[in-house]
Amino acid sequence: MSIWDDIKLVHLASNASFNRGLGYYKSKAVLNGEKIGDGVYQGKVSGSQDNIYDVVIDIDHPRKSTCTCPFAAGRRVICKHMVALYFFHFSEQAKAVLAEWEEERLEEEKRHQEWEADYLMFRKEKLEEVTAHVNNLDENQLREELIKALMREFDSSYPDDEDEYYYDEADYFW
Repeated sequence: MSIWDDIKLVHLASNASFNRGLGYYKSKAVLNGEKIGDGVYQGKVSGSQDNIYDVVIDIDHPRKSTCTCPFAAGRRVICKHMVALYFFHFSEQAKAVLAEWEEERLEEEKRHQEWEADYLMFRKEKLEEVTAHVNNLDENQLREELIKALMREFDSSYPDDEDEYYYDEADYFW
């Protein structure tokens, strides 16, 4: 079972509200909180520009949760302040989410390091191949290859009008 299966309220938040709410929780923006009923919690959350919002979250009926912030006031949405209050009361879930994210970050970093090692190896091989090819060219052949390469670079960076521009080497030599 994943930590995400246990999160009853915050999975309804947008990605932005979820991430910002977790950030608010981590930065201790929740000023206070208390349980006021079965699955119902209230608290005050410090928002942007020193605003303080009154937040009520209902774990069993998330759409009944309320916040006085401009984003959520009068709407049935889950805002970042609700997410922060949720994690204030369920800090073990916040820790589990953060641990999962850290694990994903480390896995991504490992994948990138493996990719980079492969890239550097293939780049070195390609450099050796290109160097050997260039060393076998005479001066005119070298000049032609340089012109072709520079024109391919120009063509690849030149903005087109949504049509693909196909490079034809014959266009550059008379």
